[in-house]
Amino acid sequence: MIHLNHAPTLSRPVLWAVMLAVGISWGATTPLGKVAVSTGLHPIGITIWQTFITAIVLSCVVCATGRRLPVRLPYLLFFLFLGLLGTAIPHPLGYLAARHLPASIISIVLAGVPMVTMLLTALVGIDRPTPRKIVGILLGLLAIVLIVLPDGSLPDPTKWIWVALPILSVLSYSTENVCIDKIRMPRLDPMVILCGLSWAAFFLTAPLAALPGIWVNPFPLDHARLSVIVLTALHICAYSGLIWLIEKAGAVFATQVSYVVTISGVLIAIVFLGEAASPMIGIATALMLTGLTLVRPRHVQ
Repeated sequence: MIHLNHAPTLSRPVLWAVMLAVGISWGATTPLGKVAVSTGLHPIGITIWQTFITAIVLSCVVCATGRRLPVRLPYLLFFLFLGLLGTAIPHPLGYLAARHLPASIISIVLAGVPMVTMLLTALVGIDRPTPRKIVGILLGLLAIVLIVLPDGSLPDPTKWIWVALPILSVLSYSTENVCIDKIRMPRLDPMVILCGLSWAAFFLTAPLAALPGIWVNPFPLDHARLSVIVLTALHICAYSGLIWLIEKAGAVFATQVSYVVTISGVLIAIVFLGEAASPMIGIATALMLTGLTLVRPRHVQ
């Protein structure tokens, strides 16, 4: 979590345009992930390539901007921990879930990361729960319940068990957020952290490529492999854009990107993947967005 609250230095239309671009880019990664796994690419194999590309690109950025990636033991352990929680565990789980669930459903469930993060920060003493935030969490839980009900949003009610995978991803991402906030390592900015955890996630997952069926050949560049490249590029651009947005407009303004991510993920899945736009999906999305509004920080310390 990034605690910055600078006054806006650019026109509000520019800031909103950047926020929309960041949110749409991030929202598109879930449908693209479904395209990748639907053609048979292994979730861990996709993660290996995604982390490798991200680590290479960010290493170039870090070096070009005069920063460096610390390699002392405390930093390496920090990166390994974040790489495990932020990528090595949740990404394969999310891709595996995409084999069985609509991308729109996964987008709605992943919107619960801020809510679970708030709950965990309360448990470890970083934040205090308020009635407003508790109601927000309950609304998010209600959205998930509506999804997994037999007559809910799932096209095949027998696949409700697979919703557990994106829920586990949410728990992993949220724990990573709390660790970043709780464990303050000196002389680290968000870009260096992302670079370090990307390398850590790559080294954690790369040995698994030796197991049968996991390795993903980079060629031929079919739709599935191009989807991996595009979603990786969008992830890098979205994260970089979020950092820029926080620096220019403050963290409170930047948290609103969560709404764009959820809505765009659902709409992209419906429009481009042909997923069903059931009324229950609309209700679940509305509940999740309302919950996000209630847990959104009113100020940044």
